[in-house]
Amino acid sequence: MAVANEQRLIAPITQRQFELYALSLERGPNFDPSHIFGSYQVGRGSASGCLLLDPQQGTFTSLALRRRVDHCWVKVDESGPYSTPEVALDRLSISMRGGDPPEPLPAGTRRRSPLLEIGLRGTCPEFQLLTSTISHLPALMAIGECYLALPKPDANFVPDLQTSNFASRLFELYLLACFREQGLIVRQDHVSPDFRIEKDGNECWIEAVTANSEIPGAGGIGEWVHAPEDRIERLTGDAAERFAKTLRGKLQRNYQELDHVKGRSFALAIADFHESGSMVWSREALPTYLYGLRADIEGDGEHRRAIGTPIARLTGKHGIPAGLFRDRDFAHVSAVIFSNGATLAKFNRMGFLAGWRPPGLTMIRSGILFDRAPGALEPIPFEMSVDSPEYEALWPWGEAWCQELEVFHNPMATYPIPFDLIPGATHWFERDGDIECSTIWANSVLASITHLNTRREPQRTSGS
Repeated sequence: MAVANEQRLIAPITQRQFELYALSLERGPNFDPSHIFGSYQVGRGSASGCLLLDPQQGTFTSLALRRRVDHCWVKVDESGPYSTPEVALDRLSISMRGGDPPEPLPAGTRRRSPLLEIGLRGTCPEFQLLTSTISHLPALMAIGECYLALPKPDANFVPDLQTSNFASRLFELYLLACFREQGLIVRQDHVSPDFRIEKDGNECWIEAVTANSEIPGAGGIGEWVHAPEDRIERLTGDAAERFAKTLRGKLQRNYQELDHVKGRSFALAIADFHESGSMVWSREALPTYLYGLRADIEGDGEHRRAIGTPIARLTGKHGIPAGLFRDRDFAHVSAVIFSNGATLAKFNRMGFLAGWRPPGLTMIRSGILFDRAPGALEPIPFEMSVDSPEYEALWPWGEAWCQELEVFHNPMATYPIPFDLIPGATHWFERDGDIECSTIWANSVLASITHLNTRREPQRTSGS
């Protein structure tokens, strides 16, 4: 009897924890014009829910989610309006049905593979780190919820995440979280491209790809690889060539010719995992290749300014032509989406902020912020505890999934992507021959490292 009563007890949880669960909703944790007034779960998490306050009407709505037999969240009730939060909470406690069996699978739905059930292919070091260390428990919880929120993962998703395609699958989970966080409808109704996103009548197909090392085993956990000391090499050398080869390889598949993609916006999303730590420094090589412009600095003292120097070719050993966006043959590519945030460090921070905090675990994030002051050419260094008020105050709602997301728009695109489709990203675009950016964030992290400290020993997790 005591166990049964415990399963029915409703307890408050953090808003960020419920928002992680709510990534499973069609539009994620977005309830405009209402906002979350309180968040709750039953027992050990078989059901969850929230109260929503409509500030215009002064009324409350209850929203209940329950686990399915494959642990996915499903919405089982949305009721209201109610005049008081007490009445709404009474409704929520009933609709969550604590102690009841999990929800059944709908007819014709394939049961989702358990994330922690190890397959015949074994596991990679990254997956082992994720599942066997208390310091990465927050990441495990966040990754698990994002996996459960995927609309329709393919049959290879779990074995890929557990083995050699860990980085690629992690990038897909990160993109899903970014899109749902911004209220986008995300669909996976076709084998490829990976995602179709939609909002307010605008849509875009997105295929995700990662720039990996050609050397087996490189790019994962290992000795930290620092940026080349030569600035030209960093901008136009091997890292730029790796981006170029990865993107061009994907474009050979002619996604724009697929019936469901033809005549619509299409973008490639790319992340860099070619070396351990490469995502911290390789980012600036991507726009150099895409626009065929190398960012240089001219002048001295107060007269220093950034200029774009046109380049015809990259300086790597293959001499690949620069300027993907200058080639009319690629006008079907609406944009290239990039992030250096699809890392264990990011998922670890988001899980930590959601409330999964093993005793003795602390996180310190250090890195550089983009300096938006007029004429500023150098970034702003920072180092803060992830759970500090100062860190939370960097952004209006604290750290979000999409803050490291960047969209590089193709000036020749046949079907451009409206900025409003992905409003939380930093958008780069060409105007009057210059490359400019637009973002809602006053503070944008260009690169970072998250340091983990437990009571036993300090660790360094992946960049950004």
